Amino acid sequence: MRNEYDVVITGSGPSGSAAAKGLVNEGLHVLVLEKKRLPRYKICSGIIFKKSQNITEKYFGVIPKKAYVTPEYLKGVRFWSENENYKDYPFNKDGIGAPNVWRSEYDYWLVKNSGAEIKDCCALIDFNESNDYLLLKIHDILNDKIIDIKCKYLISAEGGKSLIRSKLDPGFEKGLKWFTAYQNYFEGSSNLNPNYYHGFLEPQYGEVYAWFSVKDGLLVFGTAAAKGKKIKPYLLKYTELLEKKFDLKCGKMVRKSGCIGNNMSPEGRFYLGKNNILLVGEAAGFLNAFGEGISCALTSGLFAAEAISKSIKSDSNTLELYAELTKRERKQTTASWKLGARLAGRDLMPI
Repeated sequence: MRNEYDVVITGSGPSGSAAAKGLVNEGLHVLVLEKKRLPRYKICSGIIFKKSQNITEKYFGVIPKKAYVTPEYLKGVRFWSENENYKDYPFNKDGIGAPNVWRSEYDYWLVKNSGAEIKDCCALIDFNESNDYLLLKIHDILNDKIIDIKCKYLISAEGGKSLIRSKLDPGFEKGLKWFTAYQNYFEGSSNLNPNYYHGFLEPQYGEVYAWFSVKDGLLVFGTAAAKGKKIKPYLLKYTELLEKKFDLKCGKMVRKSGCIGNNMSPEGRFYLGKNNILLVGEAAGFLNAFGEGISCALTSGLFAAEAISKSIKSDSNTLELYAELTKRERKQTTASWKLGARLAGRDLMPI
């Protein structure tokens, strides 16, 4: 690890990897920090939508087979109504569907192919701005020591809960509302078609929505509710629905996991950064309806890289460039939540 970099990126997900790739392509020295050990688990549907496929193949290449699960491709999303009717939304009309991957493998492949230096088990714990650089304090978790690093630009790809955002604007952070998502992985069986990602929009199964998919034979299902509310009643009612209507039979639990998110994206409350600090992906508010975040993560990461490289060459304002580049993506993200609300017939984020 060097003492100084052009850019340090916190977070090794798609947004951080895309930013790193774009910056390395411009000849900059880039460090990606990941607080967990790589490859790290990520709670996610793991569906690579067409937009994400196109960006991935253009900048990183063909997704390796190691990242795929069974079934390798999903035909579309199937939304269910209370009376057991459903409506399908195909991922594409003529193709074989959308890649179905483990995010741990897909994300790890992205960051390895970014060309940046990568340090896992290292967490940003503080930063300070000066006129010429940013001074970062990094916790090397494995060796339990603090490392000081200088950089010219800092990118937060930390996800919805961002230390960088909370320090830059405590008032903005205080105004956010949060939800909790919970997901189970079971061995077992169900008569739900494994070639679709299933969504259940009735509010009694979850305040956002409840979902079901199959990955490598595992039954993956979960739900979400406002932070502070008990999620167990929603999960029990949803599990009962799956058992009664779709013959769910759960065997051994393989994993249970959870995460938190906030109301930035559905309300269009984006936070792009300050001075030479930029936020990308969910840290900035880029998350589409029903939790699809890979496409806008990749896009925002590339735009951050473009803004930094252009500002260096032209001595222009980095944040203003980034704001202009992301204008359309922000509109599309906000529009996706309005469309999702119309499909559900209700507010998708009633928190």
